[in-house]
Amino acid sequence: MNPRQLPQEVDEAIEWLALERSGSMNEEQRRRFQHWLDASPANRQACDDLRQRLDQMLGGLPQASQQMLSLAGSSRRHLLRGALVIAGIGAGGWWLQRSGMLPPGHNDLRSGLAERRRFELEDGSSLVLNARSRLRLAFDEKLRLLELREGALNVKVASDPQRPLLVRTAFGEIRALGTQFSVSLHDAAAHVWVQESQVRLQALDGTTSTLAAGQGASLASAGILPLDARHAGEGRWQEGILEVHDRPLEDILDFLRPYQRGLLSCSREAAALRVSGIFPLDDTAQALRSLEETLPVRIERHFGWWTRVDLR
Repeated sequence: MNPRQLPQEVDEAIEWLALERSGSMNEEQRRRFQHWLDASPANRQACDDLRQRLDQMLGGLPQASQQMLSLAGSSRRHLLRGALVIAGIGAGGWWLQRSGMLPPGHNDLRSGLAERRRFELEDGSSLVLNARSRLRLAFDEKLRLLELREGALNVKVASDPQRPLLVRTAFGEIRALGTQFSVSLHDAAAHVWVQESQVRLQALDGTTSTLAAGQGASLASAGILPLDARHAGEGRWQEGILEVHDRPLEDILDFLRPYQRGLLSCSREAAALRVSGIFPLDDTAQALRSLEETLPVRIERHFGWWTRVDLR
């Protein structure tokens, strides 16, 4: 789950708690915080759960790290916000389930941190989930539906003339035409790459397009946009490889985050650097070292859970 996808009350609770625990909250801010707590039971519940998860997280830190977090000021607030984002992401599935956005059940398929999982589906199709991914299966006598909620999938589709296979995302749908293809979710689009045969795309605005092997497209609010064929390597994650050509550094970090424990952040200046190369997904430390060796950046690590990339 991306921090920007957290429910509003969780996102607001992160900001309030980071300010409260930074030691710099004034009386007016304290009154506004109390008003926010009283405004909704959901606000108070989100705050209580985040407090509990943050205390559990910080309780496991080395003593030296806890002493650094005891300092007041803007730096402490920034570090606390990073820890609270991680706490919110860890609890995100619970909040989504409580809100009804994530129905529980045996038809939910998931993968964990740095874990790619393979599934053999009842129709004979083969499915691989990228790390930190989630989907829901809904097979019946007329349709085979995969609802991708988070992360990425790669599916090799078994033939079934009576039941088409459809991948549904928040940005549109992908219909298999006897094929193998991958779908990955991003902040504002779903990226589709075809490895075998063809798929048919339909965006939310009704626009349709057919992709053949080797082609990729983005499903977004603007419709269907072709992807540069040089970027097809982003669909190779199931091999444990990230292959990129002239992509901004922030994109590379997005690909690494499902494999990196803790918070992985980047300064705005470093995020714009262009990167080409092949990186191992299963060894993010090596991938980050490679970036440090080839780009004018430094890798900073704090408290064992926050990694930041900045310009030298």
